[in-house]
Amino acid sequence: MTRIEASAIIPGAPDEVFRYASDWQKWAEWFDGVSDVRPTTEIVRGNGARYAYKVRVLGFKATVETEITEFVEGRGWKGIARKGIPHLTYWLFEPVDAHTRFTFAQEYRIPIPVVGGLLDVALLRKQWRGIIATSLGNLRRHFETREAGSQVGAGSHGA
Repeated sequence: MTRIEASAIIPGAPDEVFRYASDWQKWAEWFDGVSDVRPTTEIVRGNGARYAYKVRVLGFKATVETEITEFVEGRGWKGIARKGIPHLTYWLFEPVDAHTRFTFAQEYRIPIPVVGGLLDVALLRKQWRGIIATSLGNLRRHFETREAGSQVGAGSHGA
């Protein structure tokens, strides 16, 4: 399996960042290439929750289903592929001063003998690194924009 991991410092308290990032209804807003997210179980948060969604990779949309395991409120979880591209994801939220370090890791395998490995080395790793970097940047900007807006709003009330 290939593993890709990246972190970003998000300007917000861990509970606040976790609440937003763990809301499956928000994933398509900030996670690059993710669309059509929907729960596939009655459990919609925490261990045992499953989500089907589309992910855009190499110009194609693939449907996957991921089950949430090892869920710890405010800290993170592990996602395990149940359908589609074999993968694991790890979402970790850690306090850093008044901010949050969000680490996202993904392990995946292309289930095509020989050619899958070559495709991964030639194209896929670079694309996944870009998708993850863009997604972390989107999440950071969501909180930066919100903080900047609250500062502007606070300043205008004092005038």
